Amino acid sequence: MGCKLGAGWSGRILCNFVYILCTFTAISLLLFMFCAWHQQESLSLPKGDYESSIATRWKRYTINPLGYKWDHLNLTYKIVKFPNTLNKADTQKAIEIAFRMWSRVSPLTFHSVQPHHDADLKIGFYTFNHSDCWFSSLHPCFDGLNGELAHAFLPPRGEIHFDNHEFWVLGPSRFSWKQGVWYNDLVQVAAHEIGHALGLWHSNDVRALMHPNATQTRTRYLAQDDIWAIQRLYKFPHNVTAPKKVKVKSRYVPIGQSITFHCKQKVHQPLQRISWYKDGSRLRSSVPGLVISSPSILVIQANEVTRGRYTCVIHKDRAIIGGKAWQLHLLEE
Repeated sequence: MGCKLGAGWSGRILCNFVYILCTFTAISLLLFMFCAWHQQESLSLPKGDYESSIATRWKRYTINPLGYKWDHLNLTYKIVKFPNTLNKADTQKAIEIAFRMWSRVSPLTFHSVQPHHDADLKIGFYTFNHSDCWFSSLHPCFDGLNGELAHAFLPPRGEIHFDNHEFWVLGPSRFSWKQGVWYNDLVQVAAHEIGHALGLWHSNDVRALMHPNATQTRTRYLAQDDIWAIQRLYKFPHNVTAPKKVKVKSRYVPIGQSITFHCKQKVHQPLQRISWYKDGSRLRSSVPGLVISSPSILVIQANEVTRGRYTCVIHKDRAIIGGKAWQLHLLEE
């Protein structure tokens, strides 16, 4: 649109006003599109379930419709690759805060381990084609600055990936006009992705942290919908006191030596049941090197096959009332 030279002063003023209004509108639309495009993340299913789950992925269930969840409550995590834009201490603090948000409202506990140890949840900051994204319809490659921020895999894969091209900060998200980039709140994005890694789908509640637009709306805390979802998924009844948090104890045993783990409460309750797990897999009977001599006693022969994390969970009816966890290490001679 242009103004004719022969137009009067009133015409020119009107024309200039229309030109300024159109320019402002165009800039506003571009900023809106940029913001909407910037706030993205994706969720990935365990390998092998991509094709069968493409249709259900878009239903935005609060709890994933395939029922994926962890079969033990004492989860470990490690950061295998740190970001370029945030120091190591602040990164660890942000991830710890994000995990604490979920442990406060559920029977789950989270324990950080060193990068060379095995862990349930593995966290890393990557760029572009960092794993199998070329072969996955639901796990796209990262796209550089802005765009997709992070993605996570449902249990039992337990991986959370962040785009290392982004500017990550310990604090609220904001746009830096000086640098022309977004500073992304690592706590907020990590807490959302942790929800996926625990088995939660997107929520339809716009107030929920698990809502697909939570990053855009700057939601930083769990809403009631998030709390109900995690408690329902892990059978944590409402109006019941949360069980005591269980720490993972380390045990160093020479190769070939036996060690006995006891799973008992100080006060025995009738009708309680005990389940044993090794590295997240349920032990339903004795196997070579692992002997369940009684429901509360597990005897282990220390070797390369049997080393790992052992967890006992104590149930009464459908409620979890206690448990213990040990990490069995081999003591090299």
